[in-house]
Amino acid sequence: MATATILGLDTAAGAYLARLLGARGCRVSGTGDAILLARLGVADDVVIGALESADEVYDLRGDAAATRDLLASSIPRRLLVATDPNDTALIADLATVRGAGRFVATARIYPHESRLGPGTTPLARIVAAAAKGIDPDPADLATSTDCGWTAEYIDAMRRLLQASEPMDVAIATGHSVSGSDAARIAFAYFGRAVPPLPAAVASRPGDPAPARALLGWSAVTTGDDLVTVLCEGAAADLA
Repeated sequence: MATATILGLDTAAGAYLARLLGARGCRVSGTGDAILLARLGVADDVVIGALESADEVYDLRGDAAATRDLLASSIPRRLLVATDPNDTALIADLATVRGAGRFVATARIYPHESRLGPGTTPLARIVAAAAKGIDPDPADLATSTDCGWTAEYIDAMRRLLQASEPMDVAIATGHSVSGSDAARIAFAYFGRAVPPLPAAVASRPGDPAPARALLGWSAVTTGDDLVTVLCEGAAADLA
């Protein structure tokens, strides 16, 4: 049985990944609390604590200092690190280690959301405001975000670590959603009056082409569909 350690089980991506790997017959361990695992019904299937001899390790902590400590100590046989696309320093460090012949894959993860939270993206905050019947933060309304569905993004990470060669790939939808468009959809969903909407600030979305070509992966839940799914989750929480 293959073994995997997830550093960051207390993140939505970590919890969804644990469920996916377990469903594929992998023995899963990891660090972080099991609250989100329990919400997915897989807490009893995951060993809390890192397996020293794991076949593969996923570092989803989003902590560059902790990742560098890992790289400086003992690099696992196959390691994937999820990074902020703008953390050029860490991305360069990972490329250096990869160039030295170690299997270190870099997943430059663009914003993503799910029903597990934490709801920190502008889109999620706008949906939360609509659900509560309050005005969103004007700064969120003025944003434009390439945001995807977490449960889909973890499949891209799994494929990236299963590839024959370590790669650096962006995981993104390739489409930006403006805060104004998100507000129109969310406030209409909850039957509320749409607040005044500013012009959105343009942003450059991620490039999904390499993930599609190299991994056979592309995002499915994007744009209006993503906002609607988030609204459905917020409505369920209110019920």
